[in-house]
Amino acid sequence: MKLSRASDKGFTVVEMIIVIIVLAVLVTLMAVSYGPLQAGARDSERQTEISQLKIALEKYYSNNSQYPDVCLGGDDVECVATDLETELAPYLDTIPEDPRTPDRDYLYIRGGTSGNAYGLQIQYESRATCKTGEKLDAGWWASVASC
Repeated sequence: MKLSRASDKGFTVVEMIIVIIVLAVLVTLMAVSYGPLQAGARDSERQTEISQLKIALEKYYSNNSQYPDVCLGGDDVECVATDLETELAPYLDTIPEDPRTPDRDYLYIRGGTSGNAYGLQIQYESRATCKTGEKLDAGWWASVASC
């Protein structure tokens, strides 16, 4: 008759610690690589939303011969893009907001001769903040590059 030893029935403490360490390293590697993927996906969503907003602004311009004057203080004064909601309602269901931080809205500015220019500012996560629009004025968000 063969006697069974306790060590033959399970894992040792050292083996368990090694398994836990390996799992911890794998989870850490996944978390580190997953974050930039999410940021890139949100940046793609931002780009799509800005494209839709630009199309709505161009439709508004086509019908009104100027871009919407919604910012308090008039031309060359920025405001949040959600202020465009009423003016762009016929062209866009809702004004997009930042996918990660809704209180970090896109910025809008109107200017030029008789409102024939506008700018939008977008804060990306995986690349630099930039501005886009029609007939951008160099003074609008001067330190921000064009997209």
